[in-house]
Amino acid sequence: MNRQSLHADDQSGGGDRQRRGRAPSGRSSSGRGSWFGLRPATLLALVGIAALLVPLSALSQPADSTSEGGKLAQLRKQFGLSQANLGDVDPTSETIRLATLGLKNVAVTLLWDRANHYKKVEDWTNLSAALEQMTKLQPNFYSVWDFQAHNLSYNISVEFDDYHDRYAWVMKGIEFLRQGIGYNQREPRLQGRMGWFIGQKIGRADEKLQYRRLFKADDDFHERDRPGRTLPERDNWLVGNEKYHAGQQLADSGAPLRTTALIFHSEPMMTMINYARALEDDGVFGSAARAGWEKAGKEMRDFAVREIPTTWDVPIRLGLREEELSRASRINEELETLLPGQFKAMEEKLQAALPQELKDATAVPPMDRNDAQQRAAYAAQELTRVSWPMVARESPADVGNKARTLARQWLEANETAEIIDRYREIVNFDFWRACCEAEVTEPALRAREAAWSAAKEYGNARLQPAKKFYEDAFAAWREVLDSSTILRKDTITNEDINDLIVSYRKVLEQLDEPFPKPFVLQDVVDRSLPLAPPSMPPGMSGAPDTNPNTPPVNTPRPTGPTRDPEVPPDARPPGT
Repeated sequence: MNRQSLHADDQSGGGDRQRRGRAPSGRSSSGRGSWFGLRPATLLALVGIAALLVPLSALSQPADSTSEGGKLAQLRKQFGLSQANLGDVDPTSETIRLATLGLKNVAVTLLWDRANHYKKVEDWTNLSAALEQMTKLQPNFYSVWDFQAHNLSYNISVEFDDYHDRYAWVMKGIEFLRQGIGYNQREPRLQGRMGWFIGQKIGRADEKLQYRRLFKADDDFHERDRPGRTLPERDNWLVGNEKYHAGQQLADSGAPLRTTALIFHSEPMMTMINYARALEDDGVFGSAARAGWEKAGKEMRDFAVREIPTTWDVPIRLGLREEELSRASRINEELETLLPGQFKAMEEKLQAALPQELKDATAVPPMDRNDAQQRAAYAAQELTRVSWPMVARESPADVGNKARTLARQWLEANETAEIIDRYREIVNFDFWRACCEAEVTEPALRAREAAWSAAKEYGNARLQPAKKFYEDAFAAWREVLDSSTILRKDTITNEDINDLIVSYRKVLEQLDEPFPKPFVLQDVVDRSLPLAPPSMPPGMSGAPDTNPNTPPVNTPRPTGPTRDPEVPPDARPPGT
């Protein structure tokens, strides 16, 4: 076959292919079986999307006054996830978040950096603007409100010299928290933080005397916070207590408490204790001070009976430790009656089975043991530890079920008491309860008033009256300590009394009088370190200051009694 014939065949074949590829109707093959030029797969996808719009519309239908809305709206309402459930709805905030097109987190990160920069360069105007923008983007993020409020009240306020300016920035932080509470009305922590700022920042700062006075006179704040609040109710500790109670009410109503419940619920008690102490620091005694401590005692009792969740998944009440120990003691007696002598017999059996080296270690007095003997004695103690469940497992069959039931109850009571004891130690519950019970008594009130008057007289260089007031305070403290074992053994209480004794010694030195023997608080002296260095000639290093105008050591000079009109006349110390 020559090249021409091959070429002819190719042409004829190509023509056949062209004829086979041409549609009879004159349309291209790509349009076969299509609708509006769409392939079947595309048509199916569009039909599926259209079909899904119906259930999606039903699911996402918003709620209104006549309908609960779709399933998603009902779930948001059920779990409190909608903005209306969380707090106020801010159209500006919603618009800004939509305008970020999913880059909200990036914008917030940039704003945090910008806020830190403005703080460093002390550009307070732009800092306030950055914080405002930040809260618009994340109105329901707790840390934004907490961190930046702390920044305003604690870090920025100290940059100013005038205490009026510092107070203004402290209040800016508090107002910032109030704004956050508006957007997060189901967040107990924000109420607690506001209570902390009002109580601790205003009542504990170096400028607390000025801050407390300005806070009482801050009509704008109190009208916004709670209109009609009377002047006696404007004490910062009382207002802080209100905020803590508001947070507790939220938590009790079911709002999640994303913090340590024990600490959170102890704060109302502590604010009232601080309130009572602030009254005495201001020179307010008598019935007003007693009323303050009575309020603190009520908060303490409420805290003692409040149910506190624990990490053991066993809710406790701090005031029930003694009751649990009493219950364990009663069950112990029942078990001893049911299984007489078996507890002691098991102890003796385990001790007899100890290896000889462990027995030898336990025979050595604890103070004389070396490290190896200490470890051996501890191992022996663990090996011979007996509990009623162990005894009940070996009890006779006729009393076995009852013994095991009682043993479980005994173990539960002891474990609950131990858990309560651990949680008490965290908040120092025993000490604060003893304080609330003792401070409301007449001897404690006399002791505080006499000590305050003694410091005042000493500051005015009136040594004989100061000496008399110190001695009255010591006599009253003797009564207080004799009636409270906890306060008598407490280190902090002894240190506070020791500070008074140091000041009393200085008064006696200036009067050239000896320290009395026997001393009414000699047990406090014996438990303390040396109270004062030996006297040295004037002019030598370490010589005691004999200037009568020098205030007592470790005793702040009072500024005089508060002149607030709400304090009744009988609450004033004598001579004021």
